[in-house]
Amino acid sequence: MPPLSPPVAVIGLWHQGVVAAACLADWGYDVLASDPDRARIEKLAKGKAPLFEPGLDDLLAKGLTTGRLRFTDDPAQAVADRPIVLLMHDTAVNDNDESDLTEIFNAVKTFAPGLKSGAVLHVTAQVPVGTCDELLRLMESVNPNCAARVAYSPENLRLGQAIERFRRPPLPVIGSDDITALEILKSFYAPCGVKWETTDLRTGEMTKHALNAFLAMSVCFANEIGNVCDEIGADGHRLAEILRLEPRVGPKAMLFPGLGFSGGTLARDVQTLRRLGVASGLSMPLLDGAWASNQKQNGTVIRRLRKKLGDLKDRQIAVWGLTYKPETSTLRRSAALEVIGDLQREGARVTAHDPKADRSELQSHSGFRFFEDALKAASGADALVLMTPWSQYKTVDFSQLRSVMKGTLVFDTAGLWPATSLEPLGFEHLRIGRGRTGRNK
Repeated sequence: MPPLSPPVAVIGLWHQGVVAAACLADWGYDVLASDPDRARIEKLAKGKAPLFEPGLDDLLAKGLTTGRLRFTDDPAQAVADRPIVLLMHDTAVNDNDESDLTEIFNAVKTFAPGLKSGAVLHVTAQVPVGTCDELLRLMESVNPNCAARVAYSPENLRLGQAIERFRRPPLPVIGSDDITALEILKSFYAPCGVKWETTDLRTGEMTKHALNAFLAMSVCFANEIGNVCDEIGADGHRLAEILRLEPRVGPKAMLFPGLGFSGGTLARDVQTLRRLGVASGLSMPLLDGAWASNQKQNGTVIRRLRKKLGDLKDRQIAVWGLTYKPETSTLRRSAALEVIGDLQREGARVTAHDPKADRSELQSHSGFRFFEDALKAASGADALVLMTPWSQYKTVDFSQLRSVMKGTLVFDTAGLWPATSLEPLGFEHLRIGRGRTGRNK
């Protein structure tokens, strides 16, 4: 397939940037992708993604073989003579769940001098509303003759499903105050085969904030209902199934009780909107309440372990699943690590396993023993806590698990296993939101 027109630059190569570069090359575009991390560029040039995403390494290898995908650590080189530039950094989030835009502004400052006149900067890095206007001013100050256009889209990334969601985005929105930019990008993304909604720039930026805040409040609502169900003996999961039948709720509503949201994405946008409210002189009691509720939810693990085991000091607790979600390797903002920290503060001895966790990231986390074998991690444990519902854990041999564990308590925070697989072997099976009876289907 000959390269499509126009050629494109992709700036920022972590999760969404690498996925986009590989997919665009697969569509036939001539893609030059850039990141300042030389080691990452060298790895990508060999067809190896910086994190695990199903099918991504194969797609990278295909693009490199065809010659439609190339990498450079020089962003100015990447944007030269490229009429479309995609700014796709995975926005850093600090410990207060606030966006850190340093890398994004540094990148734009670096490549702005080389921008082609009239180039479209399409920002999909998740940034606070108003950032795109600042980026446009920055480009114009660094390169007064660039006549750049700027547009924004909420990214559709989802760990484990990133390729299919880029190819056919479920929320196809482009925001820009420049009509020409909108038309250029609608044509550019035509291979998606979806109808693109267009809006002004700031409404586009607000889209992701509003969506993630809504989802965050849904998670908090489900968790609070589930906590009540645990105390009164109702089944919060069956309740969620029933509520989804109501058309005003919908069949995909996030209503199943579990742990709090983590990973930084939902939290970042809740925090962004709360700060916007403060800056605008508005109170945000609903979002303030959701934030407070979520901050407490992961404490459910410690609270319920204490209830069953008493003092956790010197108890061995095995934790299965460390990554933020299944089908990814990153430990960034992982709920499992938060829970492990709580266990350590209680004096528990923690052993852990994860099939895909980035081993180099693991080296920066101390205080627990990591095992490459799940059963070895559970050996001698007083309790097992399942955090990340990897598919590999579905096929665990529970008879073997029972033979290696010291205790019988299994806290299945993800709701992965049916009680009928555990209880006949003598396990006590805990879930969130299933009621005091621990009922399960």
